[in-house]
Amino acid sequence: MMNNVFNTSFEVSLRILFTLEVAGGKMSADLIAVSDFITIYGRDFGISCENLHGDNSYRFGEFGIRRELVKEAVKSLVLDALINAESTKDGFVYSIHQRGMDYAAKFENDYAQRYRELSAKVKDYLTGLSERESLRRINERSIASLQRRDLNG
Repeated sequence: MMNNVFNTSFEVSLRILFTLEVAGGKMSADLIAVSDFITIYGRDFGISCENLHGDNSYRFGEFGIRRELVKEAVKSLVLDALINAESTKDGFVYSIHQRGMDYAAKFENDYAQRYRELSAKVKDYLTGLSERESLRRINERSIASLQRRDLNG
């Protein structure tokens, strides 16, 4: 199952670093999870010609688990001083620390490069949307996916 290959704690942490590196600003854990999910399944959102982790019928069901994985990975990255945490009136937001930038820069393979490219497109896609609107985009695609599955048997 794809979850075993692509969602280890290590890989989720790397994707968070790449996401924050590309974002260049502060993001909540939920917004990081949204950005990561859309980056990985870019074709479903009209951002890419293919889904970075391939296709699977249950990809939208992964989002709830992915949010939890991101929250756990964020805690570890803060403790490792790779990302910064800042308390705001709306909750915590995170940004990449210079140590995180240096660490992420060590990863220049094809996957890391493609993830960064798609993450930049996702940044543009999400610009101007609230966190709630961003989450709604995933929910809308999830419902549409379920409806297509019902129509196709």
